[in-house]
Amino acid sequence: MKKIIFLVLITLFITGCEKEEENELNFPSIDLITNDSPTFFAKTVILFEDSEYLIKTNFDTYINSYPFDMYGYDKIKEQVIQDSNNQDVLFMTDYLYQALDSTYILAHHLENGTCLIFDKKRNEIIPKIKMEEYMEGEPMMSTGGRRFYIKENLFLETVDLIS
Repeated sequence: MKKIIFLVLITLFITGCEKEEENELNFPSIDLITNDSPTFFAKTVILFEDSEYLIKTNFDTYINSYPFDMYGYDKIKEQVIQDSNNQDVLFMTDYLYQALDSTYILAHHLENGTCLIFDKKRNEIIPKIKMEEYMEGEPMMSTGGRRFYIKENLFLETVDLIS
């Protein structure tokens, strides 16, 4: 009888451990653009591309939600608008005031769900991502920002606050 109880307890313990490992990230989900219509993407801005993912948005969404309204960025915005008259595909990296701007522009579109993510390896559109807002450290010695997860894997991390 003791052996049976012991086996039942071991089985419950192992089952509990397996469920813990399968547990999904418990962060809010963000719905992304899932319609890859040629009409919607007649003018496209590529936000990010590597061997795994292509992240894009349409031109109107990009230009109407440009996250920087500071000195110097108005010239970049004008150049993007001018180039869109001659090109159907623009690359965000060609229109940066500072190199790190690409991280924050991409984060802006991910957070607002105003982009389409195409998984090149699986040949499918990613419908949702998860975002975690984080704060680490002690008062007056901390950092905070956002972490974006694609299929439960960390994809992008921003540092929005340092104190």
